[in-house]
Amino acid sequence: MIDDGAFSDDGQAFAPGADRYLLRGWVELELALEGGVPVDAAHAVLSDVVVRAFGPGMFGWVAETLAAEGRDPQDLAALLDDEDLAERTLVVLHERMGEDDRAPEPPEAHLVWSAFSPHDPHGGRGAFRRAVRRRTENARRALLEPRRPRVAGRRDG
Repeated sequence: MIDDGAFSDDGQAFAPGADRYLLRGWVELELALEGGVPVDAAHAVLSDVVVRAFGPGMFGWVAETLAAEGRDPQDLAALLDDEDLAERTLVVLHERMGEDDRAPEPPEAHLVWSAFSPHDPHGGRGAFRRAVRRRTENARRALLEPRRPRVAGRRDG
């Protein structure tokens, strides 16, 4: 039996991120559909995901944002060509999501992608930055100072 909603491993409902990648994906699929590429099923699925992520007013909000920027509201390709325009559009979408009761809560702006946990007890990002800053000093020291004598593993004879 196929379930209507997608669920994660812990049983929570899957909520796609209201981010620039979803916006770009939707725009690319819209342009492909307008160009005659047979992507009807993918368009139907992604349109549902976009509505779930941004809210039902998303399509009108994008057109309004393009018009406010002095662009043709029907020209979605402008969002692919101009990264700054896409970022400004995403900011407006997040603001409108916060104002609309039918839309989900907008993502928090302070989240960033990072290889280190912000709560890393071993320093994480700070330790890496210190190591990079000391790289030249450590290389110079390795060339100029004598090596430490080995204590363990020495064989006589």
